[in-house]
Amino acid sequence: MTGPARERLEAVLEAEERLYREMRELLQKERELIVALDARGLSEVALEKEALASEGRMLERSRLEVTGELAKELGLPTARPTLSELCAALGEGAGRLPEIHSRLVALVGATRELLDANASFAGDVLAQVGATLRHLGRLLEQQPLYGPGRLEQAPAATGRLLRRTA
Repeated sequence: MTGPARERLEAVLEAEERLYREMRELLQKERELIVALDARGLSEVALEKEALASEGRMLERSRLEVTGELAKELGLPTARPTLSELCAALGEGAGRLPEIHSRLVALVGATRELLDANASFAGDVLAQVGATLRHLGRLLEQQPLYGPGRLEQAPAATGRLLRRTA
């Protein structure tokens, strides 16, 4: 009886694996766009990431539903078993579940590392941009040279052409 449920679980896990591969590629692209300071590209990547996250939530719901069914069929005490618990309970009947589970665990870890690295890198880049803007702000003249009543106070060399023609 667990055969069809196990096969559905394998299909859901393989879909999750595909999703995490796509997310990993997208995060690598995001890193390149952060380095290039490509705001438009980053906006597009953010939309793609949101679409993948939405698909991931749907797949997670499916996985939880199927694992719950499988747990019930196997008589497991929990309605939300881990994949490791299911593989152990299925024993020889686990099919490809242990292999898919191992690949998925590795992909999730790699994706999380990339996500954390990109967030940290983006924060560093933003901090550097902010520091550069503050530095440029200090280099700029604090009081405007030209404006109502400012022309007379300007240093002699500045605005000489304007005074002569006025």
